[in-house]
Amino acid sequence: MIIVHLITSIDKGGAETHLYSLIKKQVANKNKVYVVFLKGNGYWKKFLTQIGVKVFKLNFENNYNLLNFIKVFLNLKKLIIKINPNIVHAHLSTMEILGALVKFSLKKKFKFFITKHLDSFFLEASFGRKIFLRGIFIDRFIINQCSKVICISKQVRKYFQKKIKKKNKYKLIYYGFSSRDFKSNKNLKSIFKKIRVKYKIHKKDFIITNIARHVRQKSLDVLLKAYSIYIKKSGDSKLILVGNGIENSNLKKLANKLEINHSICWINNYEKIKDIFLLSDVFILPSKYEGLGLVLLEAMSSKTPIIASNSSAIPELIKNNYNGFLFKEGDYKDLAKKMKYIENKNLRKKFSRNSVKFLNNNFDIDKMNTLTSIVYNS
Repeated sequence: MIIVHLITSIDKGGAETHLYSLIKKQVANKNKVYVVFLKGNGYWKKFLTQIGVKVFKLNFENNYNLLNFIKVFLNLKKLIIKINPNIVHAHLSTMEILGALVKFSLKKKFKFFITKHLDSFFLEASFGRKIFLRGIFIDRFIINQCSKVICISKQVRKYFQKKIKKKNKYKLIYYGFSSRDFKSNKNLKSIFKKIRVKYKIHKKDFIITNIARHVRQKSLDVLLKAYSIYIKKSGDSKLILVGNGIENSNLKKLANKLEINHSICWINNYEKIKDIFLLSDVFILPSKYEGLGLVLLEAMSSKTPIIASNSSAIPELIKNNYNGFLFKEGDYKDLAKKMKYIENKNLRKKFSRNSVKFLNNNFDIDKMNTLTSIVYNS
């Protein structure tokens, strides 16, 4: 089978990491796989080429440049005609609309699928749901072109079923996760020492971490406000923020206003992200909404206790007081309380134990691949 995956970027991120895991299995099953992406630094390209995947970049840096959009559409159509795939599978909004337009123009040349990684419509992922131009009409067109829509959680499936009613169109397939492939650096003691020295982290510090794009969806302002309350009532601590994005400067301004910048470690990017999880005492995800949250699976695999907002698909992964704490979405005072509670070592051990069990029982990578193959052949 010849499969073309379309994705907006192949930088480090939840959807991108998921796609690499899926492709690895598809290649192992003797499928010929291609990847086409639009922008970014192409982090996953070297790993994809190592397993025999051909990777193409169509330069498209500006979503609002109509001439560039048309040019990319024509180049993508030409490339797909040349490859002549059985399956075209799109991920993330820009590639969904480009893939749908190619499918519409070529009619029945191939089967078209999309994976919905987030419970939100076109344009809402980074800018939030309270934007003037909502994408429901664009999504309706995209979904009409699909054989099936793969949803990564019950919440994502429920969201689209309610808004765009299409019988038997939506299929739930959870992310598959391989703890074996999620690796840290080998010389951890040396790595930890370097991180501590670079960011002035003391051994007695209670380390709180977030790993996310700095966009409105992730609600990092809520985390900063909660942390400003927490450090007034607790001992020594550090807040590690790994990521970057359009909200970065606003978050730094807020940190200065709250007078907590001296306790924050700002890290734009980190290669072996498991190192950061293993260094941390707790991981916090305060998002407004998440399709699933691969980063939560990474935290579970690292045995890092979790606090997360009770929004979207997050309660499908985090059961309050079983494998983590949930706080009321947007309520920074509630989050500050949970941050204080999780200082308890025995509680953190319980959450870590239960998280590993939950991860192993529910997010099998072979099951994800098998279900995806069934959808392709349906």
